[in-house]
Amino acid sequence: MALQIPKDSVPGIIELTDLSEPSVDQLTVALNAAPKLSDSDDMAANIAQGVPSVSMAQLSKILDTLYGLYHVREFSGVEPAEFLDDAMEAIVESPHIEPRLKEPQLALLRTRLDKLLKIETLLVIAKASRLQRDGERLYCESKILSDIRPVFGEDPAARPPGAVITHTLKIAYHEKGKHQDFHLVLDSIDLGALKDVIDRALVKDETLRSLLKDANLPELGL
Repeated sequence: MALQIPKDSVPGIIELTDLSEPSVDQLTVALNAAPKLSDSDDMAANIAQGVPSVSMAQLSKILDTLYGLYHVREFSGVEPAEFLDDAMEAIVESPHIEPRLKEPQLALLRTRLDKLLKIETLLVIAKASRLQRDGERLYCESKILSDIRPVFGEDPAARPPGAVITHTLKIAYHEKGKHQDFHLVLDSIDLGALKDVIDRALVKDETLRSLLKDANLPELGL
């Protein structure tokens, strides 16, 4: 498996390597006892008191990295032992980690990642993220481009007798690991219909969240 360590994950790796052993133990216990929170910053705030030897800044960096690793492993479908090998290889080869970690540091980091990548709470969160985004196409972003199109008569040199307003909806998405996009031309009636559909979906979203709350079932997605 080709795995790369993003530059923004490096601070968390360094912090995790530099932690004392008691701090790692505190972190492991706190994460195992924590509620299932899909946002790493929320998790950091929740467990901060259980890890008093680690500052909030350090904790946020470490959890950002751990959440990212869990996410990548879940979507890759790679077995835990193989993923750990891939992760360590990527850390060794990362051009963003300077100075290079020495063998004792790498051995220590591997032991800590092996322990921290087995947290049931984070495993469930990662699985929920995959299930929520499990589909043929994955939405990335969208924008609407609005413009005026002149309507010319028979003589293209003559002043246009009128114009129309058009709106082009551009939707970007991922499909089979590739970034794609498509465009839809809309008029004002289409915009209103699309708004109604989205407003209805938002109301249904709130209703379903309320049902989960009434059933005392944690919402693990976004």
